Amino acid sequence: MPMQMLAAIDVGSSEVSMKIYQFSKRTGIQELEYIRSMVEMGADTYNTGVISYDTVRELCGVLKGFVEKLKEYRIENYIAYAGSAMREAANRDMVLDQIRLQTGLNVQIIGNAQQRFLILQSLAGMMKNFEELTKEGVAVVDLSSGSLQVSIFESGHLQVTQNLKLGSLRVREILADIEQQTTSFVSVMEDYIGNELHTLQRLVIKTRKVRHVIVIGEEIATLLNAVNASKNRESFTVPQFDKFYFKLMRSREEEISKKYNIPYETATVLKPSMIIFRNLVSMLGGEIVWASNVGLCDGILSDDISRKHLFKAGHDFDADILSITRKMADRYESDTDHTRNVEQLSLTIFDSIRKISGMDLRDRLLLQVAGILHDSGKYVNMTHGAENAYYLVLNTEIIGLSEAEKTIVANVIRFNSSSEVPVYEQVAGMMTHVDYVRMLKRAAILRLANGMDRSHLQRIQDIRVTVKDNELKIMANTIYDITLEQGLMENRARFFKQIFGLRPVLRQKRRA
Repeated sequence: MPMQMLAAIDVGSSEVSMKIYQFSKRTGIQELEYIRSMVEMGADTYNTGVISYDTVRELCGVLKGFVEKLKEYRIENYIAYAGSAMREAANRDMVLDQIRLQTGLNVQIIGNAQQRFLILQSLAGMMKNFEELTKEGVAVVDLSSGSLQVSIFESGHLQVTQNLKLGSLRVREILADIEQQTTSFVSVMEDYIGNELHTLQRLVIKTRKVRHVIVIGEEIATLLNAVNASKNRESFTVPQFDKFYFKLMRSREEEISKKYNIPYETATVLKPSMIIFRNLVSMLGGEIVWASNVGLCDGILSDDISRKHLFKAGHDFDADILSITRKMADRYESDTDHTRNVEQLSLTIFDSIRKISGMDLRDRLLLQVAGILHDSGKYVNMTHGAENAYYLVLNTEIIGLSEAEKTIVANVIRFNSSSEVPVYEQVAGMMTHVDYVRMLKRAAILRLANGMDRSHLQRIQDIRVTVKDNELKIMANTIYDITLEQGLMENRARFFKQIFGLRPVLRQKRRA
């Protein structure tokens, strides 16, 4: 495979950065250039709710420089994401439009869950002992200027992940007026942060304990890695970290900047970052602290090459996505036996037609997620279960799925119980025509599988599916009477045939 290049752009709350990579299966990944510039959009958003025209001009000026660098490298393949400062700004659409007009760059707003997942992917690929740490219990703390993301792994699997609007710059901006009125600002920050983290501890962390805590984020990670390098070690024990913490909190920003060779702007938001992180280490019962300089740009690269199947991730994130999805289904008291049966029937049908359907393994995963969640809406209202599940999925973070993918899953569920074939106008503005077609394919499969367990009694579990003479022949190996399921097949078969050109036929092979 020839050498490929990718530019990853992160429009963050306090910094705009771009990394340029070169990669292939033969040579691996090379980082060619890393460019970063301070643009404090978060100071605008977190104070006023909008990004000022002056900041927009400053941002576009930086991005124009990035465009020139792309031309220099002759790179057309780039991915640009903007985080919380852009996402929360009331005038974000105007800002994104100005970026397009002034620079030609298409910047997309990234959701919290997707951002968290990209960084976890990158961390798993770059940190050699990551898989080992997940088995011992690890919390990954991604602390940025605008938000806090916590992901907890136990026994090798992702158990819980949560986002909180608690970032270093956000804290400084919220408490800016108080800082001028007190000589004990550190204590004020500690009180404020402790209160904000209380709900996270009560609802998410609970009694969970982990041995390892990994911090990600330019401010802390860069500093801790610098200290580790000078001490010739990879990690801190908690007592070592506490000793360093108290020393740092007694230092002025000017001293921190000079001693550790970090920009003064970074030093000004370092203390709230350290307070947040130390609180979390204590809540989680952590014993060993690790630091990683992995950022969103690295996550963008990891996701890109993973989707192109150029490199295999060291951690099975698909299993984590499914684990988190099952926990969501449990939360809404879905019929577990029914959903697991529908999930398996869906996958059997999918696998039987995959070669002729134009779908790939990612389609399979999204179908599986839809199968797990399709019954969750009955928790809200039994009469409109599919519609309620649609809204639940749209409004719930599902780590590992992009907002576009989550929208597709929601619509697969929405239309799986309907008798109609949805037209594009029903989802226009939510997805592209290509995604619409792929959504229909998954919905047709789920509708068929769901119909085979309409009784919720799992009368059909063991099926053999073959394609012959424009028919999808489904042979059910069961001792039960499946008259209901066969009777419901007609309208579901009509939808399936419209999508795939195959007429489903359900037959029974009675077991002795």
